[in-house]
Amino acid sequence: MGAVTVGRVLAAHGIAGGCKCAYHTDYPERLSRRENYILRDPHSGEIFTLTASSIRLLADSFLISFREIPQREQMMLLAGWLLEISAAEVPDDAGDGEFYFFQLQGLEVVTASGQCVGAVTNVIRGANQEILEVGALGGETKLIPFASIAIAKVDLKNNQIILQPDYGL
Repeated sequence: MGAVTVGRVLAAHGIAGGCKCAYHTDYPERLSRRENYILRDPHSGEIFTLTASSIRLLADSFLISFREIPQREQMMLLAGWLLEISAAEVPDDAGDGEFYFFQLQGLEVVTASGQCVGAVTNVIRGANQEILEVGALGGETKLIPFASIAIAKVDLKNNQIILQPDYGL
């Protein structure tokens, strides 16, 4: 099922290998409830599985230290890496008609008449709204705003996102 990004390493913090991370989650309070994390280089895909030794939530970021990284110099090399958790560990607490953005990846995007447009390859978080990056048939990429003007329904049971009847591609 993959992994879900919950933070991004901004910089080393302190002398014992801790770091300051930007939030990539709507539920920061859940970060302190867990012990295991995945640290992934977004460029090379290299990963480390780490155990949190401490975590402190701040207003706009959080501080976290790992047992496996005892020195500041080691952490300095990891700036820009993504902090992730296994998607299987995300609580299944979404209400009816609700979902997590990671669940949209891979869903088929179809027109109101049922014609396949492609599949969601990424959800881009924008300042004002999210945008679905869709790998369209024929190899091109389409960007579709994740807003009611474009999206009629997200149907997780049928693995589809249905576009509004009047949304033109």
